[in-house]
Amino acid sequence: MPDSELPNPAFPLGAGDRPLPHNSEAEIAVLGAMLLDPANAIDPAASKLNFDDAFHNPAHQEVFGALVDLANDSPRTGIDLITLTEALDRRGKLDECGGRAYLSQLLVSVPTAANIERYADIVHKNAVLRRLIRTSADILNRCFDPQDDLDELLDAIEAEILSVTGLSEGSGAKAVADLMLPAIDHLDKLHSGDLEVMGIQTGYEDLDNMITGLRPGEMTVLAARPSIGKTAMALNFALNMAVRENPVPVGFFSLEMSAELLVLRLLCSHARVGLGDIRDGAVSQAKWQQITEAGQMLRESQIYIDDTGGLDIMEMRSRARRMKRDWDIGIIFIDYLQLLRANVGKNATRENEVSRISGGIKALSKELEVPIVVLAQLNRQAEQAGQRPKLSHLRESGAIEQDADVVALLHREREAQMEGEANVIQEGMDAELIIAKHRNGPTGIVPLTFLPTYTRFESRSRYTDEDVRDIADI
Repeated sequence: MPDSELPNPAFPLGAGDRPLPHNSEAEIAVLGAMLLDPANAIDPAASKLNFDDAFHNPAHQEVFGALVDLANDSPRTGIDLITLTEALDRRGKLDECGGRAYLSQLLVSVPTAANIERYADIVHKNAVLRRLIRTSADILNRCFDPQDDLDELLDAIEAEILSVTGLSEGSGAKAVADLMLPAIDHLDKLHSGDLEVMGIQTGYEDLDNMITGLRPGEMTVLAARPSIGKTAMALNFALNMAVRENPVPVGFFSLEMSAELLVLRLLCSHARVGLGDIRDGAVSQAKWQQITEAGQMLRESQIYIDDTGGLDIMEMRSRARRMKRDWDIGIIFIDYLQLLRANVGKNATRENEVSRISGGIKALSKELEVPIVVLAQLNRQAEQAGQRPKLSHLRESGAIEQDADVVALLHREREAQMEGEANVIQEGMDAELIIAKHRNGPTGIVPLTFLPTYTRFESRSRYTDEDVRDIADI
């Protein structure tokens, strides 16, 4: 049925005065199928076309919106030509949509709803092409009349292009009504004590129970003084996530350590063999077998390491987007924040630069819908003997503390290692992960044991004499 039968079917023009991509027959077929068989056609159409310019013809968009709203408000058996007409009339849109006569023609436009997904795919494809054309025109205008710094312009352009490919994943704003039932269910589980870990599990049960995992869109800061074990802790997290039963693809930005050295540390940690002992040739045949088995597991894992040094925050965000696009990573680690740079102008302070970096990381976690764990250094005040680190010890801490959803401070006493090296090697070293900030839950201390031979942290509650025997057998 031609669009010319609709009132005022204005078509915006594309490049060279050509009509923007559209398929009127497919749009009509989608609406007709939804009316013909609402029980089976509305859900697949709504999931594929859930954004506000999916249909080229505004009248078709109005009809689609009314059908989806009816499906949300009433049983599918209550959706027909009469209820649709009444819904559009109540909105004051019935005449704009061609009236009852045009809606009746929609109903008989398709003989069956069996091909609804194919019709919706055609409409979706043309919607993406139209959005891409509009985005490209906007990019051209911004390039001819740049208002932003070049790096910021490139970052914004890349984000706009990538957002076009994600049209089917959401429309941006979410109605409170749609979020209410999940929120109440979450509160009920909290009240009953049945709440399971919601985010990605770190592999440390005490920590996962406290923060309910690392959740998409959230930024977690893991901070410590140099040589306390920030990188080791992050690698332990990454390893636990990547080699479990339901593995998570991991992206790891290492601005300080080479990818080759990180892989060696991952291998030795997973095999529970000391790198120093390998270097000295003090490894038994059994331990070599453990290394071989660990290597095979790591080869099958999805850990992607970018060890480019001196990255600008805009460049890092661009690389993270490519990781997400190419490998669908589920979490990102950044080692570490103070080594990132940001273009903030000659007169800006270091605090201004860190604020730009921290805000950029937080925005990236929300954009990609993945958790980001960013490592950070504490200042020298955190080294005072007998004192646990605290939030104020974060270097350039204001913006970092504000942007972070969780701040975890890694702590262990250096004196323990100096006073009894042999004792440390045999028994492990007490350590703590202090949850100093938790935006959506409790704070507290997670007791850990540090095994320096493996550069591994273990939950203290799970640390056993078997770990001691493993070390002694090397």
